[in-house]
Amino acid sequence: MFRQMNESAFAATKRRALLQLPFSLMRDGCLACRLLNATWMMYAVAMLSCLFCVVPADAVDKDLVSRIRVDNYAPQSNSFPGCTHIAFGGKTELVTVGNRLFFRADSKSPFREAAIKGLIDAHSVVFNPHDQLFHATDTGNHRLVTFRDPASSELQSSVTSLAGVRLKRPHDIVLDRSTGWLYSLNPDNSVVFRFKAAGDDADSLNLSQHLGYSRALSVVSGRLYVIGSSAGCVVEVVDFDEREYRIHRSFGKKKDAVAGSWQSTGLVLNDVDFFKDYWYATSYFCPAYAGKQNCDENKFIRFRTWQDLKEGLWDDLSSFLPGNVVPYYLTPREDSLFIAVFNHEAPGTSDKVLRLTISE
Repeated sequence: MFRQMNESAFAATKRRALLQLPFSLMRDGCLACRLLNATWMMYAVAMLSCLFCVVPADAVDKDLVSRIRVDNYAPQSNSFPGCTHIAFGGKTELVTVGNRLFFRADSKSPFREAAIKGLIDAHSVVFNPHDQLFHATDTGNHRLVTFRDPASSELQSSVTSLAGVRLKRPHDIVLDRSTGWLYSLNPDNSVVFRFKAAGDDADSLNLSQHLGYSRALSVVSGRLYVIGSSAGCVVEVVDFDEREYRIHRSFGKKKDAVAGSWQSTGLVLNDVDFFKDYWYATSYFCPAYAGKQNCDENKFIRFRTWQDLKEGLWDDLSSFLPGNVVPYYLTPREDSLFIAVFNHEAPGTSDKVLRLTISE
């Protein structure tokens, strides 16, 4: 939709070449060169005007708007008491709602509260087909829990440490289906954990040297991505065993912050995930942290490459979402991208799951 334009190194080099060529011609001194120089100067001015051109803020990609659709998925009306994530396990759908979980047996049934009790500020859930269990981050209790049936109160396991490291407010949990590896993280010190069911074969990767507060993880095509929220960057883990990774930074980052606005902080990433040839990213922007700045600008964006993220070449899709809500975790599934949103200032008023689809 809107494009954040950043001056590329290529464009800068091209401008320098355009400016320097006429002066080199002038040094020759012949009439033909001077005439050519005058013509070239007119061409250079025209080219420079194009290179410095920035798409105006109110420009709209009409084709993009016509093909993207965002609808209320759950609940159809009203609001959950909170909403940070939706997970799917077969036909079962499970929404994380702070101290509670809501689930339904299929997409046609109404949501009801799960029987799992004692959760505090839970953030996300993933279903593991290898052990047929749901794995949840019980964030406020500093643990990971597993259960087989959300209609039952029985927990299969509870883990408070992995690889010899205590869990401290674990946020996200994701699964690499091809290998069976599960990943979670301590957000404050950016320690990422890799483990199998019930915490077996656990290992850890400390990214605190590069990241501050980090909320999310994504697995795309068998590769792990760690979302550096306050740093506004993404760490691509190339080889977990060898501790090999790449850091992808975002354009326009102004300061390290756990929340803010585009103008005051730059991106404060909640999640980044891949869907239909694009990376989609959400940021923790809301009135309480934005102050007098616009909290809706660039809170939901998409881009094609990591170079685009670095240069600010992205589509701002924020207008597809309700105003003043925080878009949190993303869940790609088949032909839909699900977006959990909540109202930071008034919990339980606009907290729901949205579904984004794109027509061909």
